Amino acid sequence: MKAKKKNRFLTFCFSCMPGAGEMYMGFLKTGLSLMSIFLLSVFGLSYFRFEEFAVVIGVTMWFYSFFHANHLASLTDEEFAEVKDGYLFADGELSGQVAWASKYQKVIAGLLIAAGIIMLWNTATDMARSFLPEYVWRIMYTVGDYVPRIAVAFLIIVVGVKLIMGRKAQLLQQENNENYEETFAQIPIVVQPEDAKESVKSEVTEGDAKEEA
Repeated sequence: MKAKKKNRFLTFCFSCMPGAGEMYMGFLKTGLSLMSIFLLSVFGLSYFRFEEFAVVIGVTMWFYSFFHANHLASLTDEEFAEVKDGYLFADGELSGQVAWASKYQKVIAGLLIAAGIIMLWNTATDMARSFLPEYVWRIMYTVGDYVPRIAVAFLIIVVGVKLIMGRKAQLLQQENNENYEETFAQIPIVVQPEDAKESVKSEVTEGDAKEEA
């Protein structure tokens, strides 16, 4: 489907749903990415009782998609024609998506395993409510409610620390490179005049001639 500018009013209406405005203009891959992230964040995180994260990510994605779609609609025809359609986390080719999944294979596997465990625990908690004592069920519900939150909070802290440490390492490497360049720039470079070069060449030639004699 070829992307093209369409009715501004309809574009505005569709942009109220994340990804729909991009799809309406023909950017199907971009729209699908935005809509998938929005729906997964709202419904998926809410299902796992991460309502706070669902609200933050959902609101952020809504505003991003809304202004992105209306920005595309406001471009000139030349600028609009240069916009490329693609998925947010990989290029449009299947190889790009496979490469992206392979790069983050462990992360994706860990998230899937954690999601499966949480789903099983929540399902078991709902099933046990009918035949377990009330206090046992409340303990199970509390564990299923707070343990994932603590794990996610800990993961956020770890990611933040790693980002800070990575930034410090990058700045230190950049500083070392600058110091190396400054030190190297202070080393004098001796350039021999043309007369000196000719003198050296003549001495070498005379020396070779004497050796041959």
